Amino acid sequence: MNFYIVNDSDDSTELLKDIIENDFNNSIVGTTNNSQQAYDDAMRLSIDIMFVNFAMPRIDGIELVRRIQDSRHYPHFIMMAPAVDPATRTRAYKNGIDFFLEKPLNIAEVKTVIKLASQNIDMSKRLLQILDLVSGAATNSNTVSISYKEKQKENAKSILRFLGITAGNGGQEIISIVNMMIERELDFEEINFEESYHCDKHGKKIIFQRVRRDIRAGLTNLAHMCIDYPENDIILEYANNLYEYKNVHNEIAYLQGQRQTGGQVSIKHFFNGLIQESN
Repeated sequence: MNFYIVNDSDDSTELLKDIIENDFNNSIVGTTNNSQQAYDDAMRLSIDIMFVNFAMPRIDGIELVRRIQDSRHYPHFIMMAPAVDPATRTRAYKNGIDFFLEKPLNIAEVKTVIKLASQNIDMSKRLLQILDLVSGAATNSNTVSISYKEKQKENAKSILRFLGITAGNGGQEIISIVNMMIERELDFEEINFEESYHCDKHGKKIIFQRVRRDIRAGLTNLAHMCIDYPENDIILEYANNLYEYKNVHNEIAYLQGQRQTGGQVSIKHFFNGLIQESN
């Protein structure tokens, strides 16, 4: 996992670094005490988990999280702060954090939260994310149309997170394409990529290669979840509507050593199915 630390306390930063780097599978890709620097780094680095101190100068931690998510980058956020009032904690969760740690940091609690966040990213333990898809949000009566499209986008993003394919360039392009389809009310086959992305046929091919690679990774993650939770209706629905179940079945057989090749992916089927699932 790639970690990034945004903190104004050297002591707690060193503590986090020691805990994170104790696992050789983890890497710290950056640390800073400047929120603007953290935002800039989030735009260019591949970050899985970001520790964010709440009380940062100029841009506080919650605002930083919101800005990063608005830029279509979606690391998982662990916020740190001394004891805060319930309203502030609620606001932090509503703006996209995954966990809240109180300072002074407790080593055992930090290790537990890192473990939970990592399991979430690995997807096989992220079934609770489904709650994001069914949780309703009150909408203002005079902005129903706009709110509905925003809710569609959030639902689509939740599904992509559930599949584990929001990180990396391909994941960001998938989100961009989905947002375009929702905003313009298009099916995938109606998108003019050359016009929308200002690219030629070769550029379109490169985009499709990146997108296909991440969609393919989502198929593998979903197959693992089907193995672990074979009777979960939502997983089975995703298997059919996003990949067609025969492909998930073939991927399961491949993972279990029963086939030489896994399932196939259709970009068109995936995107049109994702829009259907986000309604």
